Amino acid sequence: MTTSQIKNPTRGRLFKMFADLGPYFRPLQSTETSLFFDTLEICLDAKQEPELRIFHGWSLVLNINELHFNFKRFDGLYNLAGEWVNAEISDANQKKINSSFEIFIALLQKLLTVELGLSLTEANVSTTPIKNPATSTPTTVLQ
Repeated sequence: MTTSQIKNPTRGRLFKMFADLGPYFRPLQSTETSLFFDTLEICLDAKQEPELRIFHGWSLVLNINELHFNFKRFDGLYNLAGEWVNAEISDANQKKINSSFEIFIALLQKLLTVELGLSLTEANVSTTPIKNPATSTPTTVLQ
């Protein structure tokens, strides 16, 4: 990361910056106005073949505004259909998910502040699974 502020970065530049954060960014599930991130934090059935495994983790949609970014987080189960769904998460697993998310948010905040000079805020919290922004409008994702 550099200390110079980028003015009005292109979509490609934004995608490159977010991809550099690590395995969190999902460009194929992102749009011009919403970026999708997630992590499969805890494998619930490690003895299964990789394509048959399900996970607990978090997903996040980052809504792009002119002066700042806001995000909405969802914790749940990533199922075999490749969807995030509601699920009971044990306290121990929730601690791991929270820790992973805190690390990601710190990296994201630093990137947005240093590279773009923009802030990050959390949108209204909901337990509803986040829909794929590529197939839904941002207004249904972020309230």
